[in-house]
This record gives sequence, C-alpha cells and structure tokens, in this order.
Amino acid sequence: MTGNIQVYCLKSYSMQRLILILVSITTFAAISSCERDGKKSLRDFYFPLKQLEDGMVYAYESARNDAQRDTTYWYYRSIRNDTGIFLTGTYYGSLPSPQQFVREEMVRNGMLTSEVFLYTTDSLGKQQPVPVEILSGSAFPFEVSDSGSGVFLYKIRFAFPANPYDSITLIKNRRYLRDTTYTFQEEAEKAVVLELKELVESGNRQQGFVEPRYGGREIYAKGIGLVYSEKKISENYTLANRLLFRCTMEELEAIFSRKYPGLLMKKGE
Repeated sequence: MTGNIQVYCLKSYSMQRLILILVSITTFAAISSCERDGKKSLRDFYFPLKQLEDGMVYAYESARNDAQRDTTYWYYRSIRNDTGIFLTGTYYGSLPSPQQFVREEMVRNGMLTSEVFLYTTDSLGKQQPVPVEILSGSAFPFEVSDSGSGVFLYKIRFAFPANPYDSITLIKNRRYLRDTTYTFQEEAEKAVVLELKELVESGNRQQGFVEPRYGGREIYAKGIGLVYSEKKISENYTLANRLLFRCTMEELEAIFSRKYPGLLMKKGE
C-alpha cells in the first residue's frame, strides 16, 4: 500500500504534488520454503494480518536524490467478519490528516483492492474525498512462478475536483524477481524483491494525454510487509522509501502533537 500520479502538471497541482500522490498510492509487494508445481508462496511476506487486528502505524523515511528526507506514515488495520478478511490502510504523509484510504480483501490467491479514496482540500480548507475507480485491483500475489514469468496488474482511474475533465489512470505491473534478505532494526529478515513497472496516463480527449513510464522495485520482508520501495522518475531523480519504525496510533498522535502543537489529528476511515 505505501506504499506512494506522477508527471502531468494539472492546473491546480504542481508536478511535485502529483509525484508525491503517486508515490503514496503504491500500495499496500524471501520466499517461504513452501514450493509446489513450480510455484512459490509469498503469503508470509505481505503485511501480517493477524498482528494488525489492533492496528499499527508504519513509518517510512523517504529519500530523494537531493538528500532531503521526510517521514511519512501509514496506519494499517485488519478486519475479520462474516464476509471475509480485509486490510485497511490510511496514509497520513507527513501531515496529521489522512491523504489516502485503501481497503483490500483477502481472496484465495492474494490481496485484492476493493476501495480507494484520495483526499483533497477545497477552497474553504476542508478535506474532501476523491473516489477512485478500480479497473484491476491486484495488490499482492500469494503465489508466483519461481521463474518470475507472472505479471500482476494494478490499475486505477480518478480525477481531481479542480480538474474534473482531466483523468489520471495509474497502471502498475509487478513481477517476482528474487529472494533476498533485508535488515530492519538490526535484524536480518528473509525477503523478496518485486520488479515494478508503472505507467501514468493523464489528460483528456480534447488536449491529449501524457503517458510517462517508470521503473522500480519493492522489497517485502517476512512477517512485516513492505520495507523498501524505489521508483526512478528520471535519469537523475529517484524516489525511495524505507521502513523506519512501527508504532501504535497513540504514539503517532504524540508525534504529530509535538510537531504541530495545537493542531488536532484527523482520523481516517
């Protein structure tokens, strides 16, 4: 889900703002020892749904080529009820108000995105949800080919209220690359690397569309979930995020309280 639409300058959104929104959309991708019929199981390398029933904050440090570093936050919580098992994620960025909400459903072969909302601010300073159309919701596969031949498609479309005729379509293709290890808080964890190929189509039929493409990778650690992601925006500009720490929502509220005294934190869905 971090997780993190990227290069089209809408009239009311700068290129940098659009890039940061796309980076956050990413989503909520070492192989386990279970192998059968040329397949490898990745189930244990996604976010630990059982541990997330009470909710947990994942704090990511974003690093760019200009050496600037920011800390952004995702609040993940799993829900089990009569209809299924779900994972929700609320993205706070570096501000104490939600900027994105994602809901995923566990199905037989992976996690399927069922709902996405972005949040924008209107002329009165109030947050307004921006609904997102899910065209293909593959969020994370539980089984992959050990040859790396399978590609998993994630595709969404939306438009900001300030530019309702300019649609933005985000397409992400993920593919298993290899096993690896990843050190988190001085502990070496089994992990997997997924290749990421991304296309952003933005514009309208009258003025045309821009379709920039990006490459990148994601690393998922066993029992933790997404611990590292990077996206190459241009030859000299790469966006990267690494998991810094995990904490409770109460601890996140305390962090924002120190950073923004007197500003109440807004909760997501």
